[in-house]
Amino acid sequence: GFLENDDLQTIDAEKVFKSERIVTIGVPGAFTPVCTKQHIPDFIRNATELKQSGFSKLICLASNDPFVLDEWARQLDPHRQIQFLSDGNLEFARALGVTSKMPSLLVGERSERFMMITWNGLIEHFRIEPNVLTFSCTRADDALQFAHDYVDV
Repeated sequence: GFLENDDLQTIDAEKVFKSERIVTIGVPGAFTPVCTKQHIPDFIRNATELKQSGFSKLICLASNDPFVLDEWARQLDPHRQIQFLSDGNLEFARALGVTSKMPSLLVGERSERFMMITWNGLIEHFRIEPNVLTFSCTRADDALQFAHDYVDV
């Protein structure tokens, strides 16, 4: 879900991913160091180029409630180049098989860090980082490389 004018909106994943080519980045949590300082800023910096490369939408799916996620989005992406969606109950991440329990980080079960490229509802490309503290294969450059290799603009 997400907040729109402070009202909670639910989403239907089938409708969100039904058409278009979309880059979705899954992150373990808002305000966490790697997500806040590296992952999201990387996609914000490259948002225009990603869209010019054939991606109609950029989505950040986070393991937080929509209220925390909305504040994080306001701080990181005030122009809303990325659509921030809450997977607070981990339903989507569990369906993809990308959850981990992280007791050493004191955050409980969260989504792993991943990047998914979909087109017309089908997963074309999927990458998962070796651990949530790593940011090596889910970068904007990785999505751009995919677009360069496989997308006709």
